[in-house]
Amino acid sequence: VSIDNGKLKELAFEIVSNGGRKVLNNGKVGWESCGWHYSVDSKSNGPLTCQYVFVLDALNFCFWPVKGAEYEHLAKGLKIALENNPNELNSSALMNATKENVKKWFLCDEVPQLEERVAKVRELGQVLEFYFDGLAANMVKAAKGSAVSLMRLIISLLPGFRDETIYHGFQVFLYKRAQILVADLWAAYGCRSNGSQLYSFDDIDQLTMFADYRVPQLLEHLGVLCYTRQLKEKIRSAVEILPGSEEEVEIRAATVQAVERLKEMLEMQSMPLLSVEIDWILWHKGEQENGSI
Repeated sequence: VSIDNGKLKELAFEIVSNGGRKVLNNGKVGWESCGWHYSVDSKSNGPLTCQYVFVLDALNFCFWPVKGAEYEHLAKGLKIALENNPNELNSSALMNATKENVKKWFLCDEVPQLEERVAKVRELGQVLEFYFDGLAANMVKAAKGSAVSLMRLIISLLPGFRDETIYHGFQVFLYKRAQILVADLWAAYGCRSNGSQLYSFDDIDQLTMFADYRVPQLLEHLGVLCYTRQLKEKIRSAVEILPGSEEEVEIRAATVQAVERLKEMLEMQSMPLLSVEIDWILWHKGEQENGSI
């Protein structure tokens, strides 16, 4: 996998032409813009939105094995469940979650890797119950306004978020879902810039983009990511690229690097954006063009 800097410059120009941060500020791209997410108590610093985000991102992985299953089915289903029952995501309920509980949170006929998802929900419930009085908000408080500290807490206490692998003898740390969780919290509570407020992180700029499948899919479609003929054929033939394989690590790492280069290009054009904000813009674009990529 390689990166085409010429195509990256074209993408940077497109983002600038579309207004960059204005796209985020005008509500076209954001936590509430899609209507999928729970945020009822976010403006009052309530704990339910935080609890929702932790459960959402504990389950936010591997939708592709079931045709038609998408992230939005989980986000909407979990939102409906919490609106119908504010105790739905209590730590005690999470600790004792069943397949039936988790399945009803997905608005689709089949849930991929259901047993693994139940295990991750139970793991989250146990950690919250035993270390944080049942509240995800207390884990956020323990991070003391640091996005990096919160990410480290998550990966140290929740093995399901440890996104690590070996590439040519080197250990690689991507931490996709741990970073998504932190960024989702920041977004759900209004992208606060006041460091003294809960859910405001003074080092949110230290997060990278999230090496998820939609953004690399878009970047390859745009010609930014260049795959070998063999890798293209695998993807075209729907051959599974195994987790931790050389190909998977290269795709994900190149996506992170491409966004960092894109960030530098945007800064040179007086359009400073955080890596997480660029991720949101690209993910939204990928969702819009999903049928053609």
